[in-house]
Amino acid sequence: MEIINRSIQFFENYDSIILDYLIHFGLAILIFIVGRFISIFVSNQLRKILILKQVEPTIIKFTASSSRYTIMGLTLVAVLGQLGVQTSSIVAIIGAAGLAIGLALQGSLSNFAAGVLLILFRPFKVGELVMVSNIRGTVDAIQIFSTTILTPTGEAVTIPNSHVLATSIINFTRQPNRRIDLTIGIDYKADIKQVYQILLSSVERTPNITKELGIIIRLDELAASSVNFLVMVWTNNDNYGPVRTLILENIKMDLDHHNINIPYQTLDVNIKQ
Repeated sequence: MEIINRSIQFFENYDSIILDYLIHFGLAILIFIVGRFISIFVSNQLRKILILKQVEPTIIKFTASSSRYTIMGLTLVAVLGQLGVQTSSIVAIIGAAGLAIGLALQGSLSNFAAGVLLILFRPFKVGELVMVSNIRGTVDAIQIFSTTILTPTGEAVTIPNSHVLATSIINFTRQPNRRIDLTIGIDYKADIKQVYQILLSSVERTPNITKELGIIIRLDELAASSVNFLVMVWTNNDNYGPVRTLILENIKMDLDHHNINIPYQTLDVNIKQ
């Protein structure tokens, strides 16, 4: 009986304090539940949006996880504040730690920020032929901190995203059509008008050229050992390589058929006794 009486007396003396703690504890649990629900919801929505944008799976996973953990971190701070813990010191410690980590990982953070910008603006995507930092090849992967390019000779080149964003990016496959530019050197003895007709015939009988965009053949330069003609013709991007090869083959065969020489540089050596 004495224990019960003491318990009743204790609750009568501290009932307001206990009730206040129970209310704060209940609100803390409610904040945790709501914060957890919001973190899961935001993470799932971000994942769906990035999947629709056809972003790399690695980046999707990282972005969704980062958003979830960020919201949960803010939720825990709010929960501790509701329980009476001084959160200002915790926020200060987190801020100082974040600053120290940011300074230590400055290069990595710049690569990460550049990766985010590459995802948002999408100057290229996986499978496209590009030239980045004087490296030409097919984009193999766009990762969080770097971009991987496969060169025509089979090397996999990994470039930090900060370098990718800081240099000029040439995308060869983004547009549906691409122009073929050729310089053809002809012997000075050849008839210019005849050469023009031969070049035009060679181009026109090449399959898969886009005649609607025009064919340009003009005299471009009187070089040291040749008269240079510029040949410009459009084709579908997928056919660029084969069409360029066929045009060169046709031009060479037609010039040989008409006995028109393609000169090359020569060197005269005079020996004096």
